[in-house]
Amino acid sequence: MSKTKFNKMATGLVVLSTVMVLAACGSTTVSPAATTAPTTGASTAPVATDAPKADPVTLSFFTNNSDRTTGQGKMEQDLIDAYTKEHPNITIKVETLSPDPQFQDKIKVYNSTNALPDIINAWGNTNFLTPLVKNNALAEISKDDLAGANFIPAALDGFSVDGKLYGIPKNSDFFVLYYNKKIFTDNGIQPPKTEADLMDVVAKLKAKKIVPIAMDGKDAWPSGIWFDTLVERASGTWDTSHKAMDRTGSYKDPSVISAAAEMQKWIKAGAFGDGFLNTDYDTAKNMFGQGKAAMFMMGEWEMGMAADTNFPADVRNNMGAIPFPTLDGGKGTTADLPAWFGGGYAISDKSKHKKEALDFLKWAFRADGWAKGVWQNGITFPAQKYDQFLTGKENAVQKDLTTIFNGAKTYSTTNSQDKFTSDTQKTFYDSVQKLEGSKLTPDAFAAAIDDAADKSAKATAK
Repeated sequence: MSKTKFNKMATGLVVLSTVMVLAACGSTTVSPAATTAPTTGASTAPVATDAPKADPVTLSFFTNNSDRTTGQGKMEQDLIDAYTKEHPNITIKVETLSPDPQFQDKIKVYNSTNALPDIINAWGNTNFLTPLVKNNALAEISKDDLAGANFIPAALDGFSVDGKLYGIPKNSDFFVLYYNKKIFTDNGIQPPKTEADLMDVVAKLKAKKIVPIAMDGKDAWPSGIWFDTLVERASGTWDTSHKAMDRTGSYKDPSVISAAAEMQKWIKAGAFGDGFLNTDYDTAKNMFGQGKAAMFMMGEWEMGMAADTNFPADVRNNMGAIPFPTLDGGKGTTADLPAWFGGGYAISDKSKHKKEALDFLKWAFRADGWAKGVWQNGITFPAQKYDQFLTGKENAVQKDLTTIFNGAKTYSTTNSQDKFTSDTQKTFYDSVQKLEGSKLTPDAFAAAIDDAADKSAKATAK
C-alpha cells in the first residue's frame, strides 16, 4: 500500500471514530449489556427515556348536578378539569339532567339499551342500585382500590349488594330545618325544640305574613323523609319503618298512623304556606334564600347556601340549622337523626374504559380530594373522615350542622322510600301526596303503604 493511500485511510478512520463517539454521546439509550465501570462520583441512574404517549380516552360522565357554577356541580367540574389537565389523554364528557326523578328515568332508558355512560351519579339504596346490579349493569369495585381514602366504615355498606361493592359514596346526608336567625330575632321567637314550640312559631310567623317553612311539596321524596322522621319521633325508633319494609312489622303500627296525623296537623296549621304541593325544589330554596320564608326543610347538602352570593348577605350571614323537633307525647328525641350515606358514583360494567373510569374516581376520592373540597368550600358533609380539613374558619351553619351530626345518638340509615321497588315506590309517593292533600285519612294512608310494602317485599324476594 502506498504511503498516500495509508494516510488517507488513517485520516478516514479518525473521522469515522470521531463521528461514532459523537453519536454515542448524543444517544439517550443505555445498553443493558454495558460493562464499563462508572467513573467515581458519577451518577449510576439510567438515563431517562421519553415515555410512550398514552392513547386518548373519552369518558362519558352523567350527573344530576346541572348547575356547574356552585355547590356539588362546581366541585365535580373542578375535579374533572384538574384531572384532565394532569392527564391530557383523558377527556371527560359531561351530561347533566335534573331534578332526580328525571335523571333516574334517563338512567333506566340508558340501561334498557345497554348504553349506560361510563360513570354515573348513583344512590346506594335498594330501589336504585339493586335493579342495575341484577341486570349486570354496574362494575364491581374492590374495596382495596379505596384504601387510604378514609371512608367512614358504614358508608360503603349502602353501595354493597351481597357483600360486593358497586359504587362509591360521596356524602353523609341528613335532614334538618334551616332557619333565618334575623327573621327569628326580629319577630321575638326562638328556634323550636318541640312540636308545641313549632306550632307557636308557625302561628306568630303567619300573623306577620311570613311563610314559616319553605317546603318542596311537588316532589314527594322530601315528604317521605319527613314522614320517616315523624314515625321515629312518635315511636322512638327507626326500626318501626325498617320492620314495616322487611315485613317483620307493619305500617299499620299506631305510631305510623300518629305520624300521618301529625303531617296533616302541620299542613292545616299553615306550616308550609298556601299551595305548597305545587312548590318545587328550586322555588322552595329561593323562598328561603331570598328571605321570604323563615325556615327550609332540607338536607345538609344545602349548607352551601351560606356561601352562595346569589342570595342576599343578610340571609347568608344569618343562616342556622336545627334538628327536627320532638312530638308531644312521642318517644323520639332531637338526637335521633334522619341520616344516611347519600349519592355517589358507579361505573358501567359495559364501559370500554373501566380502568380509566376507576382511576379517575380513585383520584377524585383521594384523601385530600372530594372530602377536602366540599368541606372547605362549605358545600356538604363528605362520606370520608374530614377532621384533618377543619380550618377553624367554618361558618355558623357548618358549625350548627357539625353539632347536630356529632351529637346524634341514632341514625335512620336508608329511608324507607328507597327500599320500595319502582312500582311500589310510586304507590308510596302517591299515597303521601294524597295524605298531604287530605284525600286520604291517616288510617287509609297506613293501609295503602303497608300493602305497597308487602308487594315490594315479595317482588324483591323473587
